[in-house]
Order: sequence, then structure tokens, then C-alpha cells
Amino acid sequence: MAESKWTFAQKFCTDFNVTASELATRLDALKSSSIASSDAVQAIASDLSRLTKSLSDATGSLPSYDQRQCELQLKTLEKSTEELRGASTGTPKRPFEPAPTTALPPAQLQSSTPISSAKTLSSFSHRYLTTANFDTKDSSAEVSIADLDSCIVDLLPKGDDGAKITAFHVQRVSRCIFLLPPVTGSILLYDLSECVIVTGCHQFRMHNSSAVDVYLAIEGNPVIEHCSNIRFAGSEDKHFMVQDFSHIRPTPSPNWSALSEEQWERRWPVSELEGHALLKELERMLPARQGGLVE
Repeated sequence: MAESKWTFAQKFCTDFNVTASELATRLDALKSSSIASSDAVQAIASDLSRLTKSLSDATGSLPSYDQRQCELQLKTLEKSTEELRGASTGTPKRPFEPAPTTALPPAQLQSSTPISSAKTLSSFSHRYLTTANFDTKDSSAEVSIADLDSCIVDLLPKGDDGAKITAFHVQRVSRCIFLLPPVTGSILLYDLSECVIVTGCHQFRMHNSSAVDVYLAIEGNPVIEHCSNIRFAGSEDKHFMVQDFSHIRPTPSPNWSALSEEQWERRWPVSELEGHALLKELERMLPARQGGLVE
């Protein structure tokens, strides 16, 4: 099994690097031309979307180092594509609304990927969860969260607890609130429904999710794919644009929007709750599901 996984990783990285190199060459050619046509930029964006999806599908099957190198290449390609898209359309980037007054600290991170030794929060329902609920007390810096329903997950540091988290991998979660600390790795989310997330990072990717409010401090642009009814709030001095790989068109994506000032959450559940009080807080804060993915 280990040899099979190694063979897959070797082949994937070889194919990925070839495709990434070809995209970089095409981007350089467009940059050197006097006019970058919107059709040519669109073609590159579509190919980049497929490359991004292939890496997402391979998550968990690649060594951490190889995953990081691929993600760094994607980040560079995405930046170049966005610059060309702006040049070809002349459309300014869409500004974000400021973050809530109760701001959580921003983060600076580099890409990473969850590994089998990560701390885990899994299979909880109707609970207020903290770092005390991790399945292990080892020194692993990555966190894997899965199969939660109707929970508040507060992983903010409390006093001198010594917990330093570098990356999050979240999947199969419904009706939950996440209060996440600054991290030094990527945040990857899959299959979320009716959730609220508060965090800060350099790379943020969400897939196959709906009805999620994201309060985010980020240096680059967050990425969503196969998502609907996603709402973002950014920091006061930083504007960013969400990249929707299910809607690679010059028109604004209908699958995400910015939270208006009136919609900002200002009271966060940073004290432990249980029973009726927990359910009441979830009911107050969680977004409702409505509509579906528009491609």
C-alpha cells in the first residue's frame, strides 16, 4: 500500500508540474503581448480550475512537502491569472465590507495539508468543543475536524494552554460555529452546511459547501468551488476578491456575497454553553440554507 501511494504521488507531481509549467508559459506569452484577450485569459482560468481540482482530489495522498509545493505553484498561477483578467476587462476588484468590531487576530501562514497524525475532533453532536476535546494530547500542530452537527468549536487559546495549531482540515459538518485561532498552514474545508467560521489565514479553500458565513482576515484571495450562499466579511484595511472555480466568467459569481454592515455578528460565544443555551445560540447565529449552486 505504501509503495502504491508513493507511486501515485510521484506520477501526480510529475503531471502537475508539467501542466503548471505549460500554464506559466501561456501566461508569460499573454503578458508579453500588447493585448491579452478575455477569451485567452478565460481558457487559462478554466485549465487552472481543473488543475486546482486535481490537487484537491489528491489531498491526503501526497506527502506534506509535495502538497505545499503544488499549492505554492497554484498561488503564483492564480495571482498572474487575476492580474491578466483585470488587465483584459478593466474591472476593478470587488471590495469587501469591514470585519466585525469584535475582531479576531489575523494570521500569516504557508500552505500545508492535514496528515494522519493530526489532532482530531470527530463525531460530536450538540456540544461546546475546545482544545480539551482533542483525541490526543501529542504535539501535532495540525487539526482534522469531521462529522460534527450542532456544535460550537472554540479553539482560541485560553491563557497559557500552549496549544499552537498550524493547519485545519474540516469536512462533513453541519450547523456549527467555528472560532479558530491564527494558523501557520492552510485551511481546507469540504462539505459544510449552515455554519459560521471566524479565522485568519493566507490560504483558504472551501469545496462542496452551502450557507456558510466566513469572517476572514487573509493576505491573498479565498477560493470556493461547488459552493452556494457563501457570505464573506473581510478586515477593515484589506479588500480581497473570492475566486469561484465553479463560475470562471467575467461576471460576478452568484455563489458568494459580502456581508453588509448590518449583518455583521458582534457577539461571539467565547464562554462554554450547553443544552438549551447552546441550541439557542446556534439558532441566533447560523445562516439559513437557501438556493443552490449557480455555474
